[in-house]
This record gives sequence, structure tokens and C-alpha cells, in this order.
Amino acid sequence: MRISIISPNFSSDVSVVDIGMTYLATYINERTEHSANIIDFTYHRRDWKRHLERNIEDFNPDIIGISTVSMFMQYTRKIAREIKEKYKLPIILGGYHPTLCPDDSISLEDADAICIGDGEFAITEYLDAIRDGRSAEGIRGIWYKEDGRIIKNPLRELIQDINSLPIPDYDLWEDIDKFIFYNGVIYFIGTRGCPFPCTYCSEFPMRNAVPGKHYRVRDPRAYAREMKHQWEKYKDRGMKVAHTFDPVFTINKEWVRDFCDEYIKIGLADELPFSCFTRADTVDEETIDMLAKANLKIARIGIEAGNERIRKEVYEKNIPTDQYRKVFRLLHDRGIAITGYNILGGPGETRETMQETFDLVKELNVDRPIFFTYRPLPKTRGAEKVVELGGKIDEGKWDKIDSLHQHSNVYTQNLTPRQIVWFRRKCLFYFTMRRALKLIRNQKHMFFINLFRYLIRGIRDGVHPQYVIGYFFVSGGENVTS
Repeated sequence: MRISIISPNFSSDVSVVDIGMTYLATYINERTEHSANIIDFTYHRRDWKRHLERNIEDFNPDIIGISTVSMFMQYTRKIAREIKEKYKLPIILGGYHPTLCPDDSISLEDADAICIGDGEFAITEYLDAIRDGRSAEGIRGIWYKEDGRIIKNPLRELIQDINSLPIPDYDLWEDIDKFIFYNGVIYFIGTRGCPFPCTYCSEFPMRNAVPGKHYRVRDPRAYAREMKHQWEKYKDRGMKVAHTFDPVFTINKEWVRDFCDEYIKIGLADELPFSCFTRADTVDEETIDMLAKANLKIARIGIEAGNERIRKEVYEKNIPTDQYRKVFRLLHDRGIAITGYNILGGPGETRETMQETFDLVKELNVDRPIFFTYRPLPKTRGAEKVVELGGKIDEGKWDKIDSLHQHSNVYTQNLTPRQIVWFRRKCLFYFTMRRALKLIRNQKHMFFINLFRYLIRGIRDGVHPQYVIGYFFVSGGENVTS
């Protein structure tokens, strides 16, 4: 059986390369009798129907899979309609939205089935059944439609031994070289799941959506060796940083120690900088020293809010502001750049608390501050807190939201969506200008040469200007390591 797996990204966000999809397609190709390809619309928004047709003609799939998150469901519906009307192919949905909202997903008119949870084993059994002309009855993790009825098979336990999965093959993304150009990185993940209860994140409700231990960890030495493998493959194609996507890389100090030891032993510390997500309450001076020695170049840390009450009571991230001050000072002392993530317009926010976030980011001298507008994602506690704290959610705006960077559909007791968006623009302007001045001082005329090159490439590739400019300051030219 042949399956085309679609990334329904019409948002023009050039950072979207789905690791889960890559694992799934690689597993199918390397561990089963079936074959898979990936269809991505990031650089084909304007000609997406022609791009879809070209891929279907070339690969001739028997079935279509669409991996989707809640913000991309508007695009999933559009793509599924086109596939049903023109190609009459069966469609199975998977990813975060079908896992957290299975009833909503299986009710989609053009969906024939959904996969809940990890897809590698469930999709393989589903493809086996289709090939053999059998019903999908009894395949754990699969819900499907048959004779007008919805059949809900039992859930499947999450894959516990994630060490057994193959190294993801990013060449399955036909535009991977464009992705590397705009981002300068290849993605890696050494864990699945997250043990923390942050109310704005989908990882917490995922714990209750699927049986099995949610937080799973790979062998840290094998993880480092995977980076060596991908570095050898992509170092001459623009890769500059190994970008780890573990929600919190630094949960276990001994795991970090083994990873850093192996990273140094295989020679990557001298060749390939890496970045990681961490929390200010999971690192100390010893851990930071280990990471710095292994060539951690960028620490990505969620600040979320400058107001401690918002951070602790609303987002349930119980980290005092002084801890951020201490950790940021240690990181900067070792030459490690910081990407700081912040949320604006969340439950209980006011103009004053958003200003506290702005002020704290400025005080901490965050190298790359990112400002998101709050999204009440399905099944999260944060969605409930909006209402509990006197706000409301404009459900009618969901189909206008396809990223965490633009727009808002949340009214707090004191703020409208328009006020939240405008405050974000203020933050974006101030901190972008500050970063631009720093980069110009360091790079001089090369800054403008790289900016021009980046803009011309973006126009040619059909990327929306807001993403071209935004990602240039993060990863354009030499900025990914500056």
C-alpha cells in the first residue's frame, strides 16, 4: 500500500516541518511492506491544487493521511474536500487534534478514519487491513466509518520504547533545502511527552487522551549519534545548528551529562552548535557548565509572563522571577544566547500585566524575545481559565487563526483582541529594532547583504513577507548563531 501523508500548512510559517510525520513516513518506508511520501504546502500555497495533483500523479497513493493540529483544521477540511471530489481516495487523520478531539475529527464529512495517539504501529496495521481487504475492526488506536456508522476501536498504548524507532529521513520533505535555508537547522527529539502541567500547552491533556506512560526518553548517547548522522548529511546544505525539540531538555541531569559527554566524544562540540528548550527551574550552574562545554549555543526558555501571579496561578508555572534572573545571568556569562517565549493576552491579563512582561524581557536582556498571543487550545485548562477569570472566547474567529504569532480571539475582563494584538506589535517593533541594531554593529554591511538575499529568496519562494522578516532576525544569514 502507498500512503501520501500531508502537512496542511497554508500559514506560510517556514518553520513547520512536522517531526512526528517524518518519523511515521520513515517507519513505514523502513520497517513495513508499505511506502509513504510527504506532501507539504508551505511553499505552494498559491498553487496548492496543482502541487497536490502533481504529487498524487507521481506517487499514485492508495490512501491519504493528513497530520493536523487544531489551528490547521481549517486547511485540513479544504484539502480533504479537494481529495474526495477529485481523487476519491480514502482519508485518515492523525496528529494532535484527532487525538485530543476524536469525535470532532471523525465527524469531518470527508474523513474515513482517524488515528489516536502514536501512529507508527496503528497506521501499519490499518494499511495491512486495507491491503488484505479486511475491516479495520479491532485495530487499536483507529476509529473508522463503515456503512454509515462510526466504529470506535479501543485506544492503543503509546509507544514506550522510542529507542526502537528509525532515524527520521528529512529528505522525505521535497522542500527540505528551503526549510534549512530559512531556519539554518535540522530538528531532533530525544523524548516524547512532557511531565509538566502548564495550562496553555496541549501536552498536559495528551496525558489523559491515550493510555501508557506519557513521558518517554531515548538513550542520550544514541540521541547524540543521531545528530552526527544528520550533520554528515546536511552540513553542506546549510545546516548550522542542531535544534532539539524536547519540551524540556534538562529534566534529568544525568541524562544531560551522558548526552554532553557523547556529543563531545564524537566531535560534534567542535563542529555543530545545538539549541534546547529548558526551564529556569530545571538547570543549575553545573548543568549550564556541561551544556556550554558541549557547545550549547541557544537556550530556549518560556518566561510566559512578567507578572508572577499570572505565571503561577494562571499558567501554573511556579517559577519565581528571581530564578529567571539567576539562570539568565549564568547563561549570558557563558556566551549562551537566550530565546525567551512570552504570552500576551492570556486569562486574567490586563494592560499593566502585559507591560510587566515587556519590562521583564527588557531587564533580562533576552537575545531573541518571542511574543505569542494567547490561544485557548482544545482540552487545555487555559481555555477554562479564560471564562473563570471573567473573559470569553470568540469561537467564530478560529478559522482566521493559523499561528501563535498573529490575531487573537480572547477577550479578558480588561482587554479586547485588538488591544492584545496592538500590544504585541509594540513589543515586536521595540525588540526587533534592538536586535537589528545589535546585528548591524556586529555584522556591519553583511547584515544588509544577508537581508537582501533572504528577502529575494522569500519573494521567489512565495513566503509571506511577515515570515521572511521575522525569521531573518532569528536565522537569516549568520543570525541563527548570533
